[in-house]
Formats: sequence, structure tokens, C-alpha cells
Amino acid sequence: MSVPNLERLYRGLEALYGADSGIAPGPFLTSTPPAGRREMLYFRQTGDALEISLGFDDDLLRRFEAAATEHVLRRLPFGDTLPVIEGLSHLLYVAEAARCERPFSGVELETQAEVDKLAVHVLDRWPVSRAAYTRLSRRLFSEYTLVEGLAPDLVARYETANRVARGFARHLAPLVEARRLPELRARLRAFWHAPMAGKTRMAA
Repeated sequence: MSVPNLERLYRGLEALYGADSGIAPGPFLTSTPPAGRREMLYFRQTGDALEISLGFDDDLLRRFEAAATEHVLRRLPFGDTLPVIEGLSHLLYVAEAARCERPFSGVELETQAEVDKLAVHVLDRWPVSRAAYTRLSRRLFSEYTLVEGLAPDLVARYETANRVARGFARHLAPLVEARRLPELRARLRAFWHAPMAGKTRMAA
């Protein structure tokens, strides 16, 4: 399946963070995630090799690829763009960590995905007013519900990721308001390259 919109968004994330994962998302797409999930990254270590695949809900992927490439993120409902950004964020983070032989945790992976949702939507709509930025941050980090039946450790992981991302969003607000795009990009890149302890410090 040709996925030019996925490819374009993935390359945008790579460019934003100065990453060179050496892969494209298309060849890593796999079957639909389990019921109730709209995206899921699968990975496992086999000897020295890391096996990765990425699943999206079939209807979601079709809608995303059917949308016009220009401003695709503005043409689809917010609820459709978030799982796509999350899946691509996970794929890039894991692929780059494997390439650099850098360890990472589940909470680190989820925290970065939360920040990526904010970053992608802000940069796609740049320049963004303070009011629009506040509304976007609220929708991402306050007006959300977790899937029912999650194990306690997963609930704790998602709540930590949300808390750190929300703090970092507050930290970025003055840069957004002042339209200081180079500094905003630099701050986002520094966050992406930081381990979880560094991300937490930057959000404080």
C-alpha cells in the first residue's frame, strides 16, 4: 500500500529532530491492532536484531491517505490525526534508539509521543496565537480519557507521560507567544534527544 502522507509526516519528524533512522514507515506496516486500539507499535529483541512493525486501524489509515497531502492534519478530525502521530513517533523513536544503541523506557516512549502530538499540530499551524496554543494543550493534556481496563502499571505510565508533556507545554508557551520559531525547534529537539530524566527536568 502506498502511504505518501505517512511518509511525509515521518520525514517531517526526522527533520525536526535531526534524526536519520534509515527507514520509512510503509514497509513496517502490519495488521490492524486489537479491538479498541487505533494504533500499536510491535517490537521485540531477537538476538542482536530488533524486529519492529506498526499497525493502524484500517479505516483510519485509509482516511489519512485519502486526504489531500497539503494540510492533511487540518483536513481530518483531531481524533484521527493523534493516533497517526503517536504511531509514527513511536516508530521513529524506537528505530533511532536501536540505530544509536540507546536504551529507552515505555514511559519515555509515551512521553515523547505526547509532546510530538503538540509539536506537529503547532508547527503545522504556525504561527499560533497564545489562545489557540492554550486550547490545543488543554485538548491534549486535560480533555482526555484512558481506555478502560488498563493495567495499573500502564495507567501510571500514561499519567506520568501526560504530566511531563503538560509541564513541557507550559515551558514552551512563551516561545510560541513570542513566535520564536528557531528557539522552539531547538527546545523540541533537545527534549527529543534527552533521556527520561532529562525530559522530566525540562518540564519542571
